[in-house]
Amino acid sequence: MDSITKVLAGPAAVWTIVICIAGLLSVGLGIYWLFNKQAKLRDLAELRKQLDDLRPSDPEYGAVRALYTSMMIDAERWGFFHSASGSDGDGGSSGHGGGDHVGDGGSAGGHH
Repeated sequence: MDSITKVLAGPAAVWTIVICIAGLLSVGLGIYWLFNKQAKLRDLAELRKQLDDLRPSDPEYGAVRALYTSMMIDAERWGFFHSASGSDGDGGSSGHGGGDHVGDGGSAGGHH
């Protein structure tokens, strides 16, 4: 009976270790994703504020706008706004994309 226990204990221990490692990796990646999401959303808010403060004639406006647009595309791709979108189908970007200075046509409202 002792030899059967040894035969079964080896694979069971290995299987338990594999499951534990997979669980720890899953939890670790989930925590990383949440912290990364918060950092990206904070960066997006700062860039949006900076973009709102700049005029199209400012030399750094194009670079800030390009970086903001790129980060918005990445954030939408990774689903950072999905939970805020509800059923309106726009990916939740309605509060983030308006107010761009290009294409306003000189309108007083500033939004399209």
